[in-house]
Amino acid sequence: MATGQQVAQPPADVPVPYTVTAAGLAAVAPAVRPGYRLVPVLVGRSTEPGTVAWVECPDWCIVHSPDRPTDKVGFLEDINHQGERAAMNFVPSRGDRVPVEVYLSQWPALDDEDRGQTYLAVDLDYEVCSYGRTAALSLADQMVAFAADVTRLAETLPDDSPTATVRSQADEALRRVREGGGR
Repeated sequence: MATGQQVAQPPADVPVPYTVTAAGLAAVAPAVRPGYRLVPVLVGRSTEPGTVAWVECPDWCIVHSPDRPTDKVGFLEDINHQGERAAMNFVPSRGDRVPVEVYLSQWPALDDEDRGQTYLAVDLDYEVCSYGRTAALSLADQMVAFAADVTRLAETLPDDSPTATVRSQADEALRRVREGGGR
């Protein structure tokens, strides 16, 4: 959506969402399920101004705002609800960081058997995998076991020397976290 573009607002006495009929503005008052809210989404080709569509959005979604449309999507099927991300970064000795992010995701208008299903998205270096509840809980169990292995192995390492002149990036990051600072 172009900066400064405003959503056309109906007269104050017309409830949102609304639609235009032959007789003028008419209220469309769909029931919104508990745990959802109506949000405006700008839909249309990039060469057209687009149309504001009001869609149900889960309360956990941080992408869409009830106050303004988000960036334009080409089709309703392109709407994706995403929750807050939890991230961890691996910093290899060479190259860029490898991010691992997890978040809730939902494609409400996708035309397949999982339409509207919420799942856990695991984004590993920009490759996204989808997990339903059972698979996500199994993944979490595997991660806990993996973390225990990492801890067990790390505890066998000799103590870090406080006078060491060369520290690994991971040691430095851990030091900052333990001191309560991010940088």
